[in-house]
Amino acid sequence: MLDLIITSPPYNVGIEYGLDDDTKDYNAYLKWSCKWIKNCYFWLKSGGRFCLNIPLDKNKGGQQSVEADLTQIAKKIGFKYHSSIIWNEGNISRRTAWGSWLNASAPDVIAPVELIVVLYKDEWKKQNKGISTITKDEFMAWTNGLWCFNGESKKRIGHPAPFPRELPKRCIKLFFIQE
Repeated sequence: MLDLIITSPPYNVGIEYGLDDDTKDYNAYLKWSCKWIKNCYFWLKSGGRFCLNIPLDKNKGGQQSVEADLTQIAKKIGFKYHSSIIWNEGNISRRTAWGSWLNASAPDVIAPVELIVVLYKDEWKKQNKGISTITKDEFMAWTNGLWCFNGESKKRIGHPAPFPRELPKRCIKLFFIQE
């Protein structure tokens, strides 16, 4: 059984992954998400934490509140909600709303952030104090709920949707206690 799961699933925005279809109908995407979130719940031990890195919303295939929908699925499965961390990816450019400039009839609002939704199984507070490797400065900075660091380069990593090492590093140091 696992103490901590940190994941960034495909966002269903048409990225070529090879075997997976990242262009599902939104309801099919939610059904697929329900399956893997159930598996995460199964493998997480009681008191375990689940850090889910997902977009706030998406506009490919129609506006969808991805964060709200996946959080609700996780809660229906049995996860309890603790908090959300806003990750401001400093090096990305999602400014694709220019088509609505000078035409206020349908402006697009694009948030250049992602979320890390923090969920848990059964109980939030750990019974054992255990060993933590987080410093006081890291703890103070990372518990404010707004993380600012760059995403990862697709070319440098060689993956269409790379996961920056900084994100799991912070989640591990903040939410994992070695017993």
